[in-house]
Amino acid sequence: MLYSTALVLFGHICIIAAASSSGKVVVLVTDYDGGIYKYSLSGDVATPMKPSFVETSTKPLCLDYDPVYRQIYWDRRSTKTIMKADLDGRNMQTVFKSNSSVRDIAIDWETRQLFFADDKAHAIFCLNMTSNAVSRFISATNDEVHSLVLDTSRRLMYWTDVGHAQIEQATYEGTNRKVLTHTGSEWPTGLVIDPQGDYLFWCDAHSSNKDIKKMNLKTKTISVLLTGKTYYDATYFEGKLFIVARSDRSHFFTLSENGGQETSVSLQRSMSEWRRIKVIRYYGECAGGHYGITCNSTCGMCSGTDTCDTAIGHCPSGCQAGWTGDRCDTECEDGQYGVNCTQSCAQCEDESVCDKSSGQCPSGCRPGWRGERCDTECEAGYYGFNCTSTCGNCYGETVCDHATGKCPSGCQPGWISDRCNIECEDGYYGFNCTSTCGNCYGETVCDHASGKCPSGCQPGWIGDRCTIECEGDPRGFNCTSRCGKCEDWEVCDKASGQCSIGCEPGWSGEGCATECEAGYYGFNCTSTCGNCSGETVCDHASGKCPSGCQPGWIGDRCNIECSDGYFGFNCSFTCANCKIKTVCNKKNGHCPSGCEPGWSGDRCNKGKVVVLVTDFDGGIYKYSLSGDVATPMKPSFVETSMKPLCLDYDPVYRQMYWERRSAKTIMKADLDGHYKQTVYKMKSSLRDMDIDWETRQLFLVDDKALAIFCLNMTSNAVSRIISATNNEVHSLVLDTSRRLIYWSDVGRAQIEQATYEGTNRKVLTHTGSDWPTGLVIDPQGDYLFWCDASISNKNIKKMNIKTKKISVLITGKTYYDATYFEGKLYIIARSDSSHFFTLSENGGQETAHSLQRNMSEWRRIKVIRYYGECAGGHYGITCNSTCGMCSGTDTCDTAIGHCPSGCQAGWTGDRCDTECEDGQYGVNCIQSCAQCEDESVCDKFSGQCPSGCRPGWRGERCDTECEGDPRGFNCTSRCGKCEDWEVCDKASGQCSIGCEPGWSGEGCATECEAGYYGFNCTSTCGNCSGETVCDHARGKCPSGCQPGWIGDRCNIECPNGSHGFQCQHTCIRCLNREPCDKATGDCIGGCEAGWTGNKCNKECSDGYFGFNCSSTCASCKDGAVCNKESGHCPSGCEPGWTGDRCNNECPNGSYGVGCQHSCSRCLNREPCDKVTGRCIHGCESGWTGNKCNKECSDGYFGFNCSSTCASCKDGTVCNKESGHCPSGCEPGWTGDRCNKECPNGSYGVGCQHSCSRCLNREPCDKVTGRCINGCESGWTGNMCNKECSGGYFGFSCSSTCANCKGGTVCNKESGHCPSGCEPGWIGDRCNKECPNGSYGVGCQQTCSRCLNREPCDKVTGRCIDGCESGWTGNMCNKECSDGYYGFKCSSTCANCKGGTLCNKESGHCPSGCEPGWTGDRCNKECPGGTYGAECEMSCGGCLDGESCNKGTGNCMSGCDEGWTGPRCDEECSPGYFGYNCNSTCKYCRSERCDASRGYCLNGCLPGWKGIHCTAACPEGMYGDGCLSVCGKCGHNTSCDPVTGQCSAGCLPGWMGETCVEGCPVGRYGDGCTSTCHKCQSGQCDAADGTCRLQAKIISERGTSVVVFLLTGACVLILLLLLITLGIACMFRRRLRRLSMIPENRTGRDNCNFFAHERYSGDSSSRSNTEEFVTFNPLYAADLDVVSPAATSLGSNGNQQSLLDTDVPTNSAVVVPDKGTRQESGGISDDLAAPLLINTE
Repeated sequence: MLYSTALVLFGHICIIAAASSSGKVVVLVTDYDGGIYKYSLSGDVATPMKPSFVETSTKPLCLDYDPVYRQIYWDRRSTKTIMKADLDGRNMQTVFKSNSSVRDIAIDWETRQLFFADDKAHAIFCLNMTSNAVSRFISATNDEVHSLVLDTSRRLMYWTDVGHAQIEQATYEGTNRKVLTHTGSEWPTGLVIDPQGDYLFWCDAHSSNKDIKKMNLKTKTISVLLTGKTYYDATYFEGKLFIVARSDRSHFFTLSENGGQETSVSLQRSMSEWRRIKVIRYYGECAGGHYGITCNSTCGMCSGTDTCDTAIGHCPSGCQAGWTGDRCDTECEDGQYGVNCTQSCAQCEDESVCDKSSGQCPSGCRPGWRGERCDTECEAGYYGFNCTSTCGNCYGETVCDHATGKCPSGCQPGWISDRCNIECEDGYYGFNCTSTCGNCYGETVCDHASGKCPSGCQPGWIGDRCTIECEGDPRGFNCTSRCGKCEDWEVCDKASGQCSIGCEPGWSGEGCATECEAGYYGFNCTSTCGNCSGETVCDHASGKCPSGCQPGWIGDRCNIECSDGYFGFNCSFTCANCKIKTVCNKKNGHCPSGCEPGWSGDRCNKGKVVVLVTDFDGGIYKYSLSGDVATPMKPSFVETSMKPLCLDYDPVYRQMYWERRSAKTIMKADLDGHYKQTVYKMKSSLRDMDIDWETRQLFLVDDKALAIFCLNMTSNAVSRIISATNNEVHSLVLDTSRRLIYWSDVGRAQIEQATYEGTNRKVLTHTGSDWPTGLVIDPQGDYLFWCDASISNKNIKKMNIKTKKISVLITGKTYYDATYFEGKLYIIARSDSSHFFTLSENGGQETAHSLQRNMSEWRRIKVIRYYGECAGGHYGITCNSTCGMCSGTDTCDTAIGHCPSGCQAGWTGDRCDTECEDGQYGVNCIQSCAQCEDESVCDKFSGQCPSGCRPGWRGERCDTECEGDPRGFNCTSRCGKCEDWEVCDKASGQCSIGCEPGWSGEGCATECEAGYYGFNCTSTCGNCSGETVCDHARGKCPSGCQPGWIGDRCNIECPNGSHGFQCQHTCIRCLNREPCDKATGDCIGGCEAGWTGNKCNKECSDGYFGFNCSSTCASCKDGAVCNKESGHCPSGCEPGWTGDRCNNECPNGSYGVGCQHSCSRCLNREPCDKVTGRCIHGCESGWTGNKCNKECSDGYFGFNCSSTCASCKDGTVCNKESGHCPSGCEPGWTGDRCNKECPNGSYGVGCQHSCSRCLNREPCDKVTGRCINGCESGWTGNMCNKECSGGYFGFSCSSTCANCKGGTVCNKESGHCPSGCEPGWIGDRCNKECPNGSYGVGCQQTCSRCLNREPCDKVTGRCIDGCESGWTGNMCNKECSDGYYGFKCSSTCANCKGGTLCNKESGHCPSGCEPGWTGDRCNKECPGGTYGAECEMSCGGCLDGESCNKGTGNCMSGCDEGWTGPRCDEECSPGYFGYNCNSTCKYCRSERCDASRGYCLNGCLPGWKGIHCTAACPEGMYGDGCLSVCGKCGHNTSCDPVTGQCSAGCLPGWMGETCVEGCPVGRYGDGCTSTCHKCQSGQCDAADGTCRLQAKIISERGTSVVVFLLTGACVLILLLLLITLGIACMFRRRLRRLSMIPENRTGRDNCNFFAHERYSGDSSSRSNTEEFVTFNPLYAADLDVVSPAATSLGSNGNQQSLLDTDVPTNSAVVVPDKGTRQESGGISDDLAAPLLINTE
């Protein structure tokens, strides 16, 4: 190991020596009393340089160096300026004038920023070294900023604050400012940072401290590097610190960055104590062609013979052609060329770039261009390569595209293809040949340009082109015959008139001209009409019944009979209660076998009509009413002799409510008198009562209190609603739909009104009666009826509530009471005690019904429909509701449908008619599905998962998690290669911290594919040799690298200038000295001018020149070869060319040899061809020919004579220049050139005729005036001059009128219905069904809250499929009762907070949930481990991880180890541990133990041992850890286990409290109190006093000497071994890692085994001062060795159990003895912490 270490050190020394070989090391020192002095440093010798100083007598202090421009920056303290100059003092300039002196300067030469600390402003400023702009970045708030240093890579600044003895940090912008550390120095100066930005160094300039410190910026660890002098300033240079000291004015010192011995270097003069030092490597001025700090950079392609700036490489006169950038080192991008690359390449072939110097195209031009640079476009009429192809037949006056030959505006009629050079095939004509020839007669084809048929048309077709088919009926030659009714409006065969696919429905015969007979319809009239309503017959085409179906039938054609259980029109009625479930008649709904018990009527849809009458002197009597006959029922009465008066009926529970006047109570009972109960005990008798059975409220009038009260029929709570203020309230009636109360005030003869709550009370009307009684309201709440019980009036009145209009229905008797039943009033009169009467609600003749007995004149009447008890499985008023899924064999309550014993599993709700929501199951749906696969819900009965379990779970209900390694579906998969042997996720198999290197995939089970390696296989293998791939874990190439690559992983490319295997070959002559291909040696960017070949080793061939020989010689005369480097032509140019390279065309207007000829009449005076004089883009108007000297031929005009004369009248010739027609135009044309069609809306000669009513106002035929695409709405015919027939409208009269009211005819243009629409339809044309949410005439009535927002019936408004959540009723306009919500109001609110009501639609609790519940509906119990409101609280440490009480959080079974309190959320107090903190740790030091297991954290009290300190010391041992051995105690007794004292004294020959000291020479016995005075030698046996012989003494002395010498030799060997071990520590630092202490970076050479913070009980009281304890081998004998399980040092400096650490089993713990002297290492009692030493 030492040998390898020496090699590493030697390598480092060689690298430093190599780095030092270039550039001179210069030391700069500022002398406050002198100037700035320079020294050349070689080894440890500093030689003064000439001139020896830069500045004198100006008190310079601060100093820094700019390596870019090789200039020094310093402060001229006498003038308060910052100066700069070259190293030899030349070019001195003032940089900045300050208001006060400067404390320090720091330069970032890369960003060109100079930071300086201002002495007076106590601030840090930044100077832009380019613009000299200054800005304040840091204000030090009156603290003394002294030293300043920069971390240029992280853009951070550090400075010392002398006032607070601290170091601060901020960004370059002054942000994120913070105190980095308190230095522990009184005057911190000389702040330095290493180049990597990892360490800070500083001096203490105060005379009392004398040290240099180092801080690790990452760990903030501070160590002392050097002590001994009053150091003032330091600088860092190539691994060393260079330092000056106030106490030594004639030297500076060097010190390794890791500390060690300082080296003194003489300054050869005495200076001020205030000095600064800077060490630089000075490279001098760069040689020509190079620049930069080390002159290693080569100048770019500067213009001419210029060389670049030696500092930054800029070219002062610009760049050579083909190059750009400040340094001219960037070649032009592809597509650019010339000086500064400002010119763009022209149209080079194949997108190849042009020559970057000249712009010439080496591969020729793109089609459509010509010239050396391909910047000249083809002449008009020519295209393609070299412009040699001629354009085709392009449309109009346009010419083809000069590149592709394509015609931009298409072809002339009769020609196709992109270039318009292919004539149309036979049968096609016109533009692009897209028009098909018409139906020309015989085998002739049409003209390919115009499409006209030369021989006329086939039968059934007309027009010049024979493309107009006979319209409608017309057919045959010239369309003179007519078609019949062909199917699908098919037009018949234009020749024969036959319909190819048959007739339209409703027609038959060969010509489809015979309509079906009555009663038949459809194809060929073969279908028979259905059961249409009345005597109507079906539509002869569709078979639909126009007036609907007969009862019992449905369908458009009325041919579908009603399903069983339905009857009537549209089968919209349901069969009622037919006997034994027989099916009713499907026409009328009658039950053929009679009705179920309790039902009546032909359709069995009516219950039994029962009349109830109270007799004040008798009881309550019942009558069954059939027609006009009232038959007494048995039992005939319910109550007798109790003076009943008031009466009402509850249809829900089928019970009567009445007043027992004699007992002043309200009673209730079944209709047969059974289950009689007292409802309410009153203080006085009643006047009247009325029941709202839906809201379960009974309103009553108290006779004595003269008030109206409300009785809650569920809770029996009573509240006063109306106080009548001493007026006599008599009759009471309710409008249940509007929640209104009406009552008659007998005292004031008026009727009043109020809400159920007693609000909005008002007088509705004065009755005009003396004694208004028997108040009645119709079910719709539109009318009130009442009697006059006074004997003087004798009438019954009716009032329209809306209009307040009152009318008299009947007079003649003293009427007392009335009730309303199915459109009639049932009345009793005081004047007739043996009858009751019926009267229509609209008045008329009354009908008398015998009571078959005489009764009191004071009577009340009530008529009901009694349905009897519901059959099993049904409930409700009419027994139409079906019971839900009640538990077991139970059936529901027949009144309200509740299940008395709860619900079957899978159902919930009071009526058990709500299936469990997805995710819930079991009884009342209180259990949640477990981990089912694909988020599918479990079986709502059993909770089983039908699709299996999610990965990581098993069991029928998927509620058992996979254990151990197994995972995935059914726990059948295994974890992959997780990093650090981690167990993967049970469900997904994913590894949370990633895969081992070489593995990837979700489960880390996929080995890296070939070519990839490392973590997650994200690294790509390098360029391994042959077909081998790298190691999938580390990426190494087993067989070496491909050519051009090196390194273990073959990912390091060969350096520039080398290539091949192991980069052994070099390359030459690449363009701009660029690197060649690293594998082959090919020059990637091309060759230098005049050379070519892959490796640029071949000279250009004849005819080529320039870079890569890529430029072609231009138009040299007679084909002479140009110069291969420059391209110059030695013998002159070809005709049309000029210039040195003959690459410049003749100037415009000239051509030929030497450009001596001129050309004229070219288009727009453009230049002619430079060689031939040909006009490239054609001639001026009226001229043609190559040189434009020929006039146009007849029939042509314009540019190049390329335009054809248009439609001139009678074929006359147009003007050859302008194209004007001198005699006018053909019909349909206009304009000077007759090339403009007639304007839209006109046609004929001179466009003088107008046309109208064409479809969309499109133009008619410009010659004939015919409307080509049809007519406007309401019109038809070729000229669109015929109006539509009745029942039709729109374009070409093709639309049929829709649902107009009463079958009226619609408007013939728009289709609008003048009289409106049938119900259910809207729109101007009545063709739009009512929008969803509306119905009726005009869709003016709205419907809302239908289920799923489905539309209601568009005619009636009925919600077909029920209501939205929270609403009920046919119209879905009744809100759910309190406590219920959801669909059909069938769900019950759950655990809402404070008993508040839930939302009636969603069931959500608006105020939150009761503690222990969660979810929007508060129906989910808190998940395990949580409790309280919204389950926001987490359970404490409950025993065995049990969940706490969901409401309170209390742990029901007690607490886990280390926790206590009701919720187990309180940690054990110091001194206690275990379950519920019931155990104590009284023998632990400071009584501090682990709260869970009781391990003693700070060790045991003396006399005890073990991890819990519960084992007393064994006999013969005592003290800390029982590690001390008892002395020689008397009577062979053991010592005290704590102190080691011997209570029985010592054995003879021993003394001291612990009996470990032997008797002194000359003493013996008990306590060594006896003397050996009788012995000749004065020495005796220490125990019994026996005298020893002299010879024996001599022998013993000799033996002692030998023993002493041997012991000394052993100690010397041990000392040498320990010194060797210390040297090894310098390189390996192995013991730092084993000690589990953060590596201290003090920089000392000695090997620190241990660094420990002073500990005083807990972490909050630790000292901020770290002490470093050095292991001293001289005191190794003072150390005790204990077991590693006893104690160790934690990573934070605390003592902790070694059971939690990774201590090797062959290690021991060394504890400094308490008695160790302070001067031997500074270990005091409170620092007697263990040291871990490896015993390998």
